[in-house]
Amino acid sequence: MVVAVETLEHLSGEWFVLDVMRREARTRQWTALLIDMDPEDEDWRRGHRKASEAWFHIPGRHKSRDDAWEALAALVATRH
Repeated sequence: MVVAVETLEHLSGEWFVLDVMRREARTRQWTALLIDMDPEDEDWRRGHRKASEAWFHIPGRHKSRDDAWEALAALVATRH
């Protein structure tokens, strides 16, 4: 079964970032993979609960993965 993963327009505090990756090879545009459950949640880690996934396009252009993570962290900090 194929499930479409939604792309969020706005980031809210109910999502947790799993990873950051380039949208396309050799570009400076980055996307974050999010889930709606705390990755430290024991029920999720043991497979008792299923998390929903979403993509979020990180605004701006960033040279490295670390720069993209920092931009995302700054954006999350302004939302809380």
